[in-house]
Amino acid sequence: MVSSLGHGAVASCAASRAGILRISMLEECSVWDSESGRSEPARGHTVPWVAGGFVDLGKRVALAAKALGELNPLKSLADSARSAFYLATSNDFHRQLLEQQGLLPAEYADRRAGYTQQLLPTLFKAVGLKSPPRLQDVRFGEAGFIQILQEATRQLESGTVDRCIIGGVDSFVEPQVTWALNSLRLLKTPSNPVGVLPGEAAAFAVLEPLSAAARRGAHIEALLEAPTLQAEPFHRRSGKPPLGRALTQCILATLETLEDRGAHTGLMIGALNGDAYRAQDWGYALVQFRRLQGLPEWYPAASFGELGAASGPVGLCMAIRGFARGYCKTDNVLVWTLGDDGSRGSFYLRSPKTLTSR
Repeated sequence: MVSSLGHGAVASCAASRAGILRISMLEECSVWDSESGRSEPARGHTVPWVAGGFVDLGKRVALAAKALGELNPLKSLADSARSAFYLATSNDFHRQLLEQQGLLPAEYADRRAGYTQQLLPTLFKAVGLKSPPRLQDVRFGEAGFIQILQEATRQLESGTVDRCIIGGVDSFVEPQVTWALNSLRLLKTPSNPVGVLPGEAAAFAVLEPLSAAARRGAHIEALLEAPTLQAEPFHRRSGKPPLGRALTQCILATLETLEDRGAHTGLMIGALNGDAYRAQDWGYALVQFRRLQGLPEWYPAASFGELGAASGPVGLCMAIRGFARGYCKTDNVLVWTLGDDGSRGSFYLRSPKTLTSR
């Protein structure tokens, strides 16, 4: 993992646990302060020592390559005919909205094609992988990471591959993206205290069958179960109220798949980011689950800013470090994601300690 708080998962999650913040001024985007009557730079969670000077595709490659450096030995894991590599990245939802309104040049299709065709080859070259994994794919948005978990599970269960490297990378501190958030009144500013602070990050993990991990002597960090995806028939800017229906269905499907139906859940890691719309959607969903009410909740955006497609994998890393250091105070964690495009996702994590009870 790489984030505004550190070079790796250990440092980033420890800093998050300690309540450390590293918020920078985004000089490329100005916001209006009605009280002072003047403009000031927007603010966000940046990773300038990794992504500084890069934009769009280059920035995503720089962040992802830095995060992949933690997977050791990366080459033996990925450079194999028995491996798969899946990466989630930005769905460019906010810029696309403004392009449809004629407020930005129509470049959405070109950006999507660039991510699809160039992101993985460029990333593999940057990290020195000479033989690409057997299967590889790029998915988009918050839903993309849940789709990756579902596809990776299918490939592993069928025996097509032995392991999958899964991850996400996104940046909301691109000048044009930050400007789009501000134009849509989604950015946190002096005049809009319930907006979001943009962030950027990348995070990865290796997913494999428990039996295969045990055979190769891997250190098992967590057990992943029941990735589920749902979607509302409308998006964040449609004008329709958020009633938590898709999120409720999604979480219910995840919990009902579990052997204990989630009865031992002790922590939730979710996608609240300061936006009142998301908070309302989560509030309506939460009232449907009495067993989840009152549980501790962690929000990646509180430490790292809005991360989009990287929210799910960063939440995964936070849970894993919580298991490793014991500060989760539970062996059972529900992770849920929510996208402004209407997507809703969830999955479940258990501590490796639970293996002894199975």
